[in-house]
Amino acid sequence: QKKTETFGSFGRFAYLCNMNARRDKQKQQRSQLNSQLEAAQQQQKDLPKSNARQDRLGGYLVDVSKYVLTGVVIASLFEDVTDKTIVYLIGIGIVVVTLWAGLKLTNKEKGK
Repeated sequence: QKKTETFGSFGRFAYLCNMNARRDKQKQQRSQLNSQLEAAQQQQKDLPKSNARQDRLGGYLVDVSKYVLTGVVIASLFEDVTDKTIVYLIGIGIVVVTLWAGLKLTNKEKGK
């Protein structure tokens, strides 16, 4: 207030012009932010919605493949397994199939 009193009515006019310029700049910034927000919301709407059940099943199958692989490694440590080759082949086959299916179910393609 002291500055406006020093310069009289011109000071008040300059102060008000400055305030109006600030207000206009803030309105413009809000408008830009709102348009960016609307664009982001539209992009989110355009994304395909994932199926929660499918994601859970995919995660489950990936976990199964890890557990089977762990079981095969632990089974190889036991001496009383007669044919380790069959255990490895069956275990690796199960791991590959469940891992492939799990990754296929949880695959999220960007841009589609």
